[in-house]
Amino acid sequence: MPDEISYESELASKCQGAAQCLSYNGPKHEAEAKHVLHEASHALDRHAVRVSEDFPGLLITNARGKSRYMTWRERLARWLLKGALEIRP
Repeated sequence: MPDEISYESELASKCQGAAQCLSYNGPKHEAEAKHVLHEASHALDRHAVRVSEDFPGLLITNARGKSRYMTWRERLARWLLKGALEIRP
């Protein structure tokens, strides 16, 4: 039985690892599977973020280490939600 995945960032890493085993030059279904796994990995990475205060503003860092500053709309939403960043439908 495979290890249980407890974080979205772990699932994103597993998707990325599975996509590396596939080829775009293979059969059509293999190329589509690779593309879907890459897209899923990026979508999951957007969910796992860390917010830290930096000099010019609030810095958002995703699970892969890429970062950017919050927009004024995101800062307003964070203030209105009292710091709660996770909203799920």
